[in-house]
Amino acid sequence: MTAHMNFVASTKILVLSDDAAAASFMLDTFGSLSRYDVRHLALKAFGEKGRLDPAQFDLIVLDVDNGDMLNQPELFSFRTSHRNIPLVVVSEDLPDDKLRLLFRLNGNDWLKKPLERRALIDMISTHAPTAGASDSRVHAVVSAVGGAGASVIASSLAHVLAQPTKNSSPRVDLFDMDFSSGSLGYYLNLVNDYDLMPVIANPSRVDLEFIDLVRKRHSGGFSLLSFKQPSVLLSPKGAELVLRMLDVAAFESDQTVLDIPYYSTPWKDDVLGSVNSITIVTEMTIPALHQAKELYLNLVRLRGSPDSIFVVINKYRTKLFSLGVRREQADRIFKETHAHVVAYDWDTLSEALNRGVLPVEVNARSRFCKAVGKLGALVR
Repeated sequence: MTAHMNFVASTKILVLSDDAAAASFMLDTFGSLSRYDVRHLALKAFGEKGRLDPAQFDLIVLDVDNGDMLNQPELFSFRTSHRNIPLVVVSEDLPDDKLRLLFRLNGNDWLKKPLERRALIDMISTHAPTAGASDSRVHAVVSAVGGAGASVIASSLAHVLAQPTKNSSPRVDLFDMDFSSGSLGYYLNLVNDYDLMPVIANPSRVDLEFIDLVRKRHSGGFSLLSFKQPSVLLSPKGAELVLRMLDVAAFESDQTVLDIPYYSTPWKDDVLGSVNSITIVTEMTIPALHQAKELYLNLVRLRGSPDSIFVVINKYRTKLFSLGVRREQADRIFKETHAHVVAYDWDTLSEALNRGVLPVEVNARSRFCKAVGKLGALVR
């Protein structure tokens, strides 16, 4: 069975503050997000040897309050010794003479007190590094026809992309954009009963804290966003909500995999026009192949190029003396691009779906898992 787990590599934050209320607010804010590991130290103690080694932290938040402490030379000596660590400063509204001292700290950002939760999260997210982080990439897996198996491929692709390498532990999100069924939640035994209705009316409520609250952790190393909420498809603000959820989720992930349904939605073209790669999933039947061909040509027009558009023919079966569609016929349909064929492995896939686990947990050496592994290498 699948399980929730916190796999995200933590960003260690040191909060230096003598303001008990502000320190408590920051500890509560950062502590609510799984990606942050936060510690607090009073300013009067930060110079004491043996208390904490600032070098072990990825970011420092310095609260200079009314600016009086900016006259202490120890503060600038501390900054000189740790100038390689990103520093963000919070303070009251300061007079010009103290602002000049503030600039001498050579901080990365500044926020005025009283602190606001969202502004604080946005500032920290901008400057807090994470080990192994890289530019965020978004990959769409889209069905050409219903029942082609795109959802299983999308979840397996997320698992492939989430595997740690020698130099990094990628942060990966899997976003199920079929709000009519929320099928990935059922496939992976991570059904999400969170009601999006209050958020649909006010999409601006979606921020990093919200995404961290509603996503589910999978033992395969990725997070899942999947909701059975058909009202999202019908709401005038549904597109705004979905695009904002995608924007925020992708912002703090290294890789984001989208499971996009075959039917039209108000946000489908916007998403497919801007992602890093698209994998079209279809089957080896004449109608399905023609649907995939039409989708492929539409995507080339939408994006202005066939680059990073892949075609996967899923559930491929061959029989002796079969009159079915052969691989050579599929190649003639997709002249501009090479179609990747994934063999139909009924035993592995049916057991995975019935148990609510990934195919790799059933048989990591199956032909299906090997094919998705190759796809992961192409889009990574």
